[in-house]
Amino acid sequence: MIKIPEGMKLPTTLDDVNAAFMTGLLRGRGLLSADNEVTSTDDQGVGMTAGYFSSIKRMKCHFKHPTDAPDSFVVKTWPDFELAPKEQIAGMFEKDIIAYTMPSETFYPRPQVYLADFDAAEDRWALLMDDANAFGTQKLHETEMTTEEVLHMVPKLVEVAVAWEGCHEGEKSKPLDQLGIVHWASDENLAAFRQIMPGGAPLYDIWTSMGESTLINGYPWDKELGPNFSTLFTNKLEAFYEPIRPENGGTCTLVHGDLRGDNLFFCPESPAYPNGWLTIDFQLMTRGPIPSDLAYLMNTGTVLPEVYDPSNRDKIMARFFEAFMDQTSLYKQYTYEQFRKEYMVMSTVLLIYYIGFGANIWQAGLNNEQASRVEMGDKGETEADLTPEERRQRMWWRKATANFRVTFKDYGVFEQLSAMPDNQGEMGAWLEVPERLRNR
Repeated sequence: MIKIPEGMKLPTTLDDVNAAFMTGLLRGRGLLSADNEVTSTDDQGVGMTAGYFSSIKRMKCHFKHPTDAPDSFVVKTWPDFELAPKEQIAGMFEKDIIAYTMPSETFYPRPQVYLADFDAAEDRWALLMDDANAFGTQKLHETEMTTEEVLHMVPKLVEVAVAWEGCHEGEKSKPLDQLGIVHWASDENLAAFRQIMPGGAPLYDIWTSMGESTLINGYPWDKELGPNFSTLFTNKLEAFYEPIRPENGGTCTLVHGDLRGDNLFFCPESPAYPNGWLTIDFQLMTRGPIPSDLAYLMNTGTVLPEVYDPSNRDKIMARFFEAFMDQTSLYKQYTYEQFRKEYMVMSTVLLIYYIGFGANIWQAGLNNEQASRVEMGDKGETEADLTPEERRQRMWWRKATANFRVTFKDYGVFEQLSAMPDNQGEMGAWLEVPERLRNR
């Protein structure tokens, strides 16, 4: 960790990170002289598609005297709105903090970090880093990535996959075990999602099948994929992910867990950023099959529809596979058929987040709160009644939902799920759908 300087206290909320706090931090890091100080800060949000598991702000510092000290930062503290159990969020935050101190040669390119520390006993968590927007371009969901941009990321993604291949066992597994970074298909991970997904799946099925909803682009899932797709998926988690377990022959590497547009920046290549891109937000780090990061990136609405069209998707997958096979020392017998199957399985990860972590958002809509109130509420509100940030959030949902639909339809996921046995593990309570939303 990058500990808080002696004599300072970790913040509990974003409001605690103010001019006085930044003065102490920069002095403690040797970046600001004792006769200088931060006199004020300009703070702003970062958008609704970022910060689901933390509160985040962008901060610009102003100084008493001219200085070469960094002045543009991103700050993260505990989230105001908890989308998961507190213990689960704490585990995510700890992973995020540790990730920013991992060796750069075997890990994802990241911004410079000045604080990465927590005190669980006092419930204080903080990350403070360079604002990559000051030198790079954030790949916001408003402007989806092109095929060439995805291909530009492939070499480093392959490098990370190779560096951590086989991390389910041996020396590579030890630091991940200590951090509680489990395999995606582990009993522990699936048990957690079996608990929370039943609270979101029925509502997700409803709005993805509402012909009038602006979120589905005129392609209702019940007709495009099959009835109650999300409920079916929730009931089949164990069987669906069983083939990717390492003990069943699945490959394994370290996985970012949330590699999407708002967490990505492209920048000029330099000694500090030789790959020309960097990423943030490691709260959802996990272990999984070799194509996990690529599959997630390609199925989050982060890329243009032409990128996840089968022709370009297959081109990108082939480029990744060929580069990996040129470098791997562990998986020399890996076949493209297995790679493709593992890609298909891991293309569903964001859907699980939407259903499970999104359950609180869909349920809040029933009470005419959050951006889901357009579909879930009973006051007849439309997108015109929402805030700009809520409309931006829905923009991402709309793009991701279209992305899901194309991929799942192309891979025949509904048909595969229908042939699988139900979960054997304990399930959480299924949401009782209000009468007004039944049989829509």
